[in-house]
Amino acid sequence: MSAKRVLPAGRPSAGFSLVEIMVAVVIALIGVIVVFQVFAVSEGYKRTTTSGGDAQTNGALALFSIERDVRMAGYGINDGDLLSCKILAYHEGPPAREFDFRMVPVEIIDGVSGAPDTITVMYSNSDLRPEPAKLTQNMPSPSATFKVDNRYGFIEGDLIVAAEAGKDCTLAQVTGVPGTPGQSDNVIHNSGNYTNAQGQNVPAMYNKPGGLGIAYTTNGKLYNLGGAPVTNIYSIANGKLQVQELLVSSSPNPIVDGIVQLQAEYGKDDGFGGAVAGDGIVDHWEAVSPPAGDPTAWVRVIAIRLAVVARSALPERPDSDGVCRTTTVAPTWAGGSIDLSADPNWQCYRYKVFETTVPLRNLIWKPA
Repeated sequence: MSAKRVLPAGRPSAGFSLVEIMVAVVIALIGVIVVFQVFAVSEGYKRTTTSGGDAQTNGALALFSIERDVRMAGYGINDGDLLSCKILAYHEGPPAREFDFRMVPVEIIDGVSGAPDTITVMYSNSDLRPEPAKLTQNMPSPSATFKVDNRYGFIEGDLIVAAEAGKDCTLAQVTGVPGTPGQSDNVIHNSGNYTNAQGQNVPAMYNKPGGLGIAYTTNGKLYNLGGAPVTNIYSIANGKLQVQELLVSSSPNPIVDGIVQLQAEYGKDDGFGGAVAGDGIVDHWEAVSPPAGDPTAWVRVIAIRLAVVARSALPERPDSDGVCRTTTVAPTWAGGSIDLSADPNWQCYRYKVFETTVPLRNLIWKPA
């Protein structure tokens, strides 16, 4: 048995002294500080890596979503007379609504002062009738039956567009094609319920009672867009890429998070000496849409280039002086610099630009 250490006062020692405890506390605090510093640095790297990975995924998904539609743009628009026509349309809802859009493969609405652009993509899913049907009788009223020279390929439920030079176009839905094609070439577009090609009783969603106010003459044409044509509007709101399926929905739906910019430009073929048909090579790029109602100008649009900008989900910490220097120079794309200044803290984030060029093959291959 060891002897007890005796203090000068003659009392035995009962534990650590205050000095020893203070030294231990200081050592423990230093260890905690080191551990937390390592953790903070590690967590910062993890956050940056995770946010960067999310931005990469979101940007790739956003670009793929738009590019997939743009590659189909213009399918079914086989007659140059229809290009740029303003189409009046109606949807039963709810809520019931009237709207309009332009019959062009891709329409770019340039954002004001560097704001994100809006892209509208249109194509049909009809696989018949490369040429439109011609009206053979004047319509006595806007809701009257279309009488055409050949209604081959029209079936109940198809969406159709009536067009005539000097008039707006109108969208309608086929509700009846009685008789045998070639003997009774009537295309009915009544409001209310109808029996579709599958024998189901369903409502006509696109036929306004009384029509849309335009009656066509024998100079008119009838285009078949198929049973499910697409008119999608892509835009940016609240850091999300959103899409509105115009023909079926009155409001947009977010599809990809972390997207803060969308920029697009037309690739235009200036042609040979003013001819409508050019050499199929893009001569210049610009964001200015061709004039409304000018089919010739729209034929010259043979490509679209676009860029989406993905942003990291979490901001990086500012420097010791309180200023963020994570991104000091605005990102760029083939069309120039991309403005992100709408967010005063834009320099606190990391960005990745995804861009591509898409030829409008359905216009390039269309006969002149």
